[in-house]
Amino acid sequence: MALTPHRRVATRVRRIGFTLIELLIVVAIVGVLIGMLLPAVQSARESARRLECKNHLKQLALACHGHHDVQGFFPTGGWGWYWTGDADRGFHRNQPGGWIYNTLPYYEEYQLYDAASDGQPDQITREQRLGASKIIQTPLPMINCPSRRANQPYPLVASDAGASGFFNSITPAVAGRSDYAINSGHVYNQWPVIALGSGPRSYEEARTWTSGGFWGIDQLPFDRALSNEMVMTGISYERSTVSIRQVTAGLGRTYLIGERHIPTEHATSGRHTGDNETWCTGFNNDNFRKTGRFVDGEIVECLPLPDYQSDLPEEWGRFGSSHDGIWNAAFCDGSVREMTYDIDWRVHRDAGNRYDR
Repeated sequence: MALTPHRRVATRVRRIGFTLIELLIVVAIVGVLIGMLLPAVQSARESARRLECKNHLKQLALACHGHHDVQGFFPTGGWGWYWTGDADRGFHRNQPGGWIYNTLPYYEEYQLYDAASDGQPDQITREQRLGASKIIQTPLPMINCPSRRANQPYPLVASDAGASGFFNSITPAVAGRSDYAINSGHVYNQWPVIALGSGPRSYEEARTWTSGGFWGIDQLPFDRALSNEMVMTGISYERSTVSIRQVTAGLGRTYLIGERHIPTEHATSGRHTGDNETWCTGFNNDNFRKTGRFVDGEIVECLPLPDYQSDLPEEWGRFGSSHDGIWNAAFCDGSVREMTYDIDWRVHRDAGNRYDR
């Protein structure tokens, strides 16, 4: 029998996977999708941060009203940048700490408020100074805007109290800071004279200042100017006791608290002149903002400023924010509104003045 030659049967091997070209196409498509989604994700995150910021302002406004309900006036502004809070000295003009310190009990921060208490309202003891230092170093979520920076202590490297220290506290290396400021009026957000801005050096000297009329609020030209008009026209300032009845311009037309301008490059440095102290100090430009500037006997513009911009005069006294296109403000009626940067400077000025105009 004849043998037939063996014939090979060709078989096709099926390969599983992508070719290089297919892989590149998939990567390109994924890249496009990510590029389309990232702005939406970032926008959603910023919307959440902005909402959280507005909620903080709402809670602070409620705390200010809670303070008013109990004490009969909005939180006082304290004494100056060398002073921090002392629970033994109450909530009135004898309280050296600023407005944020005075609101602590009204959103249940009782333990922090009492940290500097030593039971001796007329003495500055080591116990009190240690407690005050703890307060200074404590960051508060309620006063933090998440769009600007993390809620943590920042360096205390350029404080005016750095050379001699705070008068009633040990001066720490770091400090908690606030992203919000209360409305001090349409002229000043701290005294332009250093001796007045720092305040008296002791509780004993504070009594002399009171009896002698040495406080800035007691002196010309700082108590009156501009054709004998009051210059401290806001809600809180040095030793203030402003009540709702004194807000004759209308609660819904007058700023209570707003976000404050801090240049982006100094958000965490602690070296900017408007952000170099701590949240619990008395009357100074860290925690107080104004809506006008006193120049050559006249009030000129002091518009709010976004953080990325810092080319206007006295930017350490301006409201502003890290948000895109807006800054948030709480009004004296407790409402919180998004404000734009293109607001007329006169409208903005008048919103800082509690008097009828």
